[in-house]
Amino acid sequence: MASKVEKLFEALPGPGSIEDLGLLIDTIRDVFGVLHVVYLAVSLGQSYSVASSPGAGKLRGVDGSWWRHTGKLGAGTYSTEWGERYAEADYARIDPVIEGAIRSFMPIDWKNLDWSTAARKRFLREAIECGIGNQGYTIPIRGPNGQFAVFVINENCNDDQWARFIEEHASQLLVVAHFFHQKVIEVERLFGPTVQPKLSSRETDVLKLIAIGKSRAQVAHELQISENTLRVYLDSARHKLSALNITHAATIAVTKGIITL
Repeated sequence: MASKVEKLFEALPGPGSIEDLGLLIDTIRDVFGVLHVVYLAVSLGQSYSVASSPGAGKLRGVDGSWWRHTGKLGAGTYSTEWGERYAEADYARIDPVIEGAIRSFMPIDWKNLDWSTAARKRFLREAIECGIGNQGYTIPIRGPNGQFAVFVINENCNDDQWARFIEEHASQLLVVAHFFHQKVIEVERLFGPTVQPKLSSRETDVLKLIAIGKSRAQVAHELQISENTLRVYLDSARHKLSALNITHAATIAVTKGIITL
């Protein structure tokens, strides 16, 4: 059975502009069957030339909007009503989702954030009134030269259903979040052409399995190698791809066409 990541890559529109990133957000939302998906690049780490039309506008096929402002870039399926309310109330000052992501390197379940103050309770109540789900999962993304972005999955369900969803999809969501960020980098043309790295067949094998959401133990078992040997292949591939971590390496390998899913 195809994984969510494999289904996602089969349905990709091949984004080449900000508008196409909106289609990609739609695809991610539909493949995982959630209420909302949102991406926000808080910092892309350096000045960059705008590869597509400046300003902000509606994403094709969705009710949300993409935007670009003072180095920030976002795309998502939240309603325009919530975007306007968020800006009007300057909720970025108190948003525990952003605050939690800044302080963490690991994905964060919204239930573990601090919603205790009156202002944050009002913030959450208004978000739900504007169509935001009661459950959320935020993946912080960090890259070279101070890059920092957040990728959010949002749904409306009870705690048990949400816990099962995260347990089943956490590893795949991590790959997808880094993949989307890599696509933003490509669209914004932050980096010039680079020499295509050459990976060994074993290095491509292990990265492909990581990319579709397999755990290290599962990869080692499937390839019938020890976890120590697996670590050698992964570290070698990460070094060749100049990646920050293994998830980043798998993402780079996919976007460069070194591995296909």
